Amino acid sequence: PGPHVLASTIGAGNQSKSPKPNMSGEGGGQESMELSLRLDQDGRTAYEPSDEMVGIASSSASSPTQSSVDYSSKTILTKLANISTESSNLLDDLLFDAEIADCALLPRTFWMPAEGMTPRCRLEQMALEVFHRHVPKAGYTYDKSMSGAEWWVQIRPSPSAGRYSMLAGNTSSSGGMDDGMSKSGISFHWDKDEDLRLAMGGDLYIHPHLSTVTYLTDLGAPTIAMNYRVDPTTGACIEPSSDGKNSAGYISWPRRGKHLCFDGRLLHAAPGDLMKNGEFDRQCKFDATGIDDKKKHILQRRHRRVTFLVNLWLNFKPINVTLFPEGMIDKLSSQKDEQILFDERNGADSEGEN
Repeated sequence: PGPHVLASTIGAGNQSKSPKPNMSGEGGGQESMELSLRLDQDGRTAYEPSDEMVGIASSSASSPTQSSVDYSSKTILTKLANISTESSNLLDDLLFDAEIADCALLPRTFWMPAEGMTPRCRLEQMALEVFHRHVPKAGYTYDKSMSGAEWWVQIRPSPSAGRYSMLAGNTSSSGGMDDGMSKSGISFHWDKDEDLRLAMGGDLYIHPHLSTVTYLTDLGAPTIAMNYRVDPTTGACIEPSSDGKNSAGYISWPRRGKHLCFDGRLLHAAPGDLMKNGEFDRQCKFDATGIDDKKKHILQRRHRRVTFLVNLWLNFKPINVTLFPEGMIDKLSSQKDEQILFDERNGADSEGEN
C-alpha cells in the first residue's frame, strides 16, 4: 500500500472522531490547529523533500548507499556502565535530576529538537546524544525542523512528589492505574502522540520512529517489547502472523548504563510480576543505620528502578510536547563538555546482556 496523507483541523478539546475545520467562525471561540502529516507504508511519519533538498542531500552523502534507521531491537552498554559511584558524582547527579524531572507538577514529557538548540542541562544533552546515536548524520534525509527527542524519566517506587505517587489514588487522572503499578512496574502500552490521539477521537496512533530506555540503576522489572502493533489510522490491533515468524519479543533486564532501543510501534511494558515475589522490595532496601539525611537520600535514589526514556520522532513533533520549563532548568545539572553516554556516533560499544 502507498503512503497515507492526513490533513485535518483540530479544535482545542475536540473529542470527535472526524474533526472538521470551523469555516463559519462560530463555536464559542474554540481555538484550532491545522495538522498535515504523511505516513509511509509501514505507518511511520515520512518526509517528501523538495527536488532542491534531494539534490543537496545527494551531493553531501558520504557514500552512494542511502543510510537508514535501524529499527531492530538491541541493547548496548553506555559509558555510565563503567562509572564507579565511589569515584564520580555523575550517576548521583543524574538520579537527583531524574527525581526533579519526575515531579507531578511538571509536564509528563519534554522536547529536545534535533538541531538549532544547545542542551541546557545533562538530561537534554543525553536526549540529543541518543537521537544522534540512532539517526544517521549523513546520507539520510528527514525534516530536521520537525524532528527531535521526546524525553522523560520513570522511577519505581515513585518518590512522594513523583508523578505516579500523586496519581496512584486519583483514578480520574491516572486512567484507573493501580497502586501496585506505581510501586513496581509499567503496564503494557504503545508510545504515541497521546494528545493527538485524544483530539482525533481515540483512533489515530502516531508513533515515534524509535523508543529507547537507558537504565540508571540495576533494579526492578525487565522491559519487554513485543511485535504487537496497531493500525495508525483506525487503532485496530495488528497481531503477529499465525506462522510464528513475526511473533518475536525482546526482553531487557535493568543494568546500570545499559541502553535499549526498539521499534517505536511495538507494544511494551515493564511488568513487575515477572520478578520473584518480594524480590523488588528486597532490592529497594538498604541499611540506613548511623548515616545522615543527605547520605540517606542518596542511597534511596540508588535503590529505585530509574530509567531515562527517549522517543525519537522524525518528520513530526508531538503536538503538546515542549521544552523543560525555563524557570526550572537551573535546578538540573548543567551540560558536560564531553559526551555522557556514547564515545562517538559510530564508535564501537559493548553489547548489553538481555
